[in-house]
Amino acid sequence: MWYRKCPICNGEVSYSNKRCWYNANRTGTKCKPCQSKLNGDHFRGKKNPNYPKTRRSKLDKTDYYKHCNDCGNILYYSSKWHLTESIRNNTVCDSCANYKYEKTWKNVITEDHIKSMRATKAGFTSWEEYKQKYPSKKMYQNEVRRLTRKQPLHILPNYSKLEENWGKMGVDGAYQIDHIVSIDKGWKDMIPAEEIANISNLQVMKWEDNLRKH
Repeated sequence: MWYRKCPICNGEVSYSNKRCWYNANRTGTKCKPCQSKLNGDHFRGKKNPNYPKTRRSKLDKTDYYKHCNDCGNILYYSSKWHLTESIRNNTVCDSCANYKYEKTWKNVITEDHIKSMRATKAGFTSWEEYKQKYPSKKMYQNEVRRLTRKQPLHILPNYSKLEENWGKMGVDGAYQIDHIVSIDKGWKDMIPAEEIANISNLQVMKWEDNLRKH
């Protein structure tokens, strides 16, 4: 277990996961009772929103509007230029555009497209190959990650940098645990998960370098 103090009430908060404890320290997370007291400063959901409305309401007064060419509904615009462009292009409302220009998900993306995208994203060439091999690949990936977490990661060079600034790709200056021989290569070459997850195949590096490696 990992423990830290709430920045408001100084109460002790416990964490069963070190990553959660680290992120809470980094962001200054408050304990649940304090978060409840300050609920008015946080987003409360769709039913009771507490954020300002930014989109223009149809009831707002504006001098820039026109009627839809098909159904006659009023279309509002924030500037004269947008209105002029709409008139020039014979713009219709969203409801009319859905059937007139077939701008629906059903017309653009078919079931075969979805299956193909799922297979490609998982690293396969076809949906048939995906159905046959994906379950075993997913199990292999999960096993490697499970065994990786059991390794003595604290002995790795630069582990202190990982503790100070662990993060996902895109986070400025973030460090990650990298598999020198990648998990995908281990699965394709039928290398045992224990070897890929072994401490000798692990290193700490910035996410930018990890991305370049692939």
